[in-house]
Parts: sequence; C-alpha cells; structure tokens
Amino acid sequence: MKRYFLYFFTISVLFSCRKEISIDFPPVPEKLVVQGAIEPRFPPYIILTRNQGYFETIDNSTYNNLFVSDAQIIVFKLDGNETIDSIELSQEFDTIPIYTNLGCPEDFSQEGYRYNLQIKWNNNIITSTTTIPHSTPLDSIWIEETESTQDNQYKCDINARYSDPDTIGNNILIRSKRVEHWKIDTLTTPPTLTNEKDNSLLLVDCGPDILANGESFETYFPRPSEQGGFPSGSYRTFKYKKYQDTTTIGQDSILIPEDLVLIKFCQVDLAAMKFWRGVVRNSTSGGNPFSEPMNLVSNINGGLGSWTGYGTRYYLVPILKENVITEEYYPNILDIF
Repeated sequence: MKRYFLYFFTISVLFSCRKEISIDFPPVPEKLVVQGAIEPRFPPYIILTRNQGYFETIDNSTYNNLFVSDAQIIVFKLDGNETIDSIELSQEFDTIPIYTNLGCPEDFSQEGYRYNLQIKWNNNIITSTTTIPHSTPLDSIWIEETESTQDNQYKCDINARYSDPDTIGNNILIRSKRVEHWKIDTLTTPPTLTNEKDNSLLLVDCGPDILANGESFETYFPRPSEQGGFPSGSYRTFKYKKYQDTTTIGQDSILIPEDLVLIKFCQVDLAAMKFWRGVVRNSTSGGNPFSEPMNLVSNINGGLGSWTGYGTRYYLVPILKENVITEEYYPNILDIF
C-alpha cells in the first residue's frame, strides 16, 4: 500500500510542477540583406531582400514579400581615393529581381580597382566597398576516376594544379555548377534524356593562402550539393544504359553523355573572404550541436550580406577520363549565376 501511495504522490508532484513558459521575443529590426557582386567583363549585379526573424512563420506570402524592388543603387569606381566613374543599377528583368545595368561599359569592371556601393532605401543609406583582386589562373585541370572502391567506374573527380603567388593575401574562392547533367527516362520507348543541370553556381570552398603561400600543389574540386553540407560529390563520365526494348524481344542500350561542369576560380579581398569562409563553415557544420555558432562577418554598413569583387577565371570541364584542360572559358552573363 505504501508503494502505491508513493507512486501516486510522485506523479502528482511532477504534474503539479509543470508550468507553461511563454517567451516574448523582441521584434527583429528590419534590415536590408545585400547579395552583390562585380567581376571583369560584366556589369555589377545586386539582389536585395529583407531579413527575417529566426522564429517568424513562413507562409505563401513570405517569398513574395522577401525581395526589395524600390531601392536606388549607385556603384562608384575608384582609382585610389578618386572616383573616376559611376553607374546606376535598376531591375532590368521582369522574371528575376536583380539590379544591374546591361548598358554598363565592359571596362567599368576591372581588376585592381575599388568599387563603392550606395543603396538608398526606406530613407536609409546602406554602403559598402570592395575591390576586384588580380586573378590567378589554374595551371591545369584533369579528370580521374574516383579512388573510392564503392563508386562505379563512371564516377570521376575534377583535379587541378595551382601555383600560388609568393605574396600573402591571395584569398581563393571556388564555385561550380553542372551545366549539363543528363538523366534517362525509361518510361518511354526508346528512352529519352533530360538535362537536369544545377540551377546556379554553388560554393565549393573559400579560404586564405596562408598554408600554401608561394607553393605549387595539386587539389581537387568535389561536387557541392544544392542542399548545402560538406562538398563530397563526384561527377559522371559518359556511360551506356541498357533497357528493355518493348518493340523487340531483346534489350538495347542508350548513351548517357558525360557531365559538363563550369568552374569559377576566384580571388577575393579579405572582407569578402571572411564572409564567404563563414558561409562555408556554417554550411558544412551539418547541424552539429557541438559546433561553435558563428555570425557571418558582413561588409555592409547599415545592412547585412556581402558586396564582393571577384578576380575570376572560368573553365568549362567535360567529364572525360584523362581529359586535360588549360584553356579558359569566357561565359555569357546568364552563365555566371
């Protein structure tokens, strides 16, 4: 009897100690989030969004209210401390909320110059500054079959050799995207191929050259995921896929072409490197509860985000085993997003 009494007493104490806790979080002050870039041969481009509180609800109207389309933007080109040119940006596309200037002279965006950004929005002035560093090329790129014994023979890695200049401060940023990635639809006879390419250039890595200053070394560029996380994917060379031909008794096969990958190899200044290095670390933490929380180091005065100058070299890489690439690729403006 005493045992049952103790049991019910314990339960009643536990339930009587329950108390609902309601925390009133202060409202999040509205700030402009800037995603801006400038690189040689192309006009500067800016995407503006509003920030959102961590605990705010997300519904169907969130996306529509996210983008800002009523800002005034000017980019100033400086040689030292002297302003030598400027252009205004506007939203020139109906389908994508990007501020740019398609009439911008090609020589406006040049290596070695500083670019000041000024945004007027909601009676506020948001500013930033960046430089376009001098770009450095890769010595060569080549394709090898992956070393993993669990991968199929058509799985490949992109390898590269790079010779770093002997001056400290060469901050490297790499992006890549599959501009061709063919998938087979076996529901049709004969099967058809669909290009399921990546939607945008994805961040592979960003960091300083402190440990490799002045060195020549080999590296590789793993395939990043659109869902984030540590880049660890491989690419696919061409292969033949068998299928059952319903019009005949036997089987047939179809050639699935190799991936075609665009590599963006960049130099960025110190402020941009700190921001994008933080993005890499946050993305690759994998939700680890023991990882150190990190706030991104923004170079936007009066807002959030980044205004980045890129010293760029592009390479178009067909995933063909033992293929060696040394020539650069010159993309059009739609390729660089």
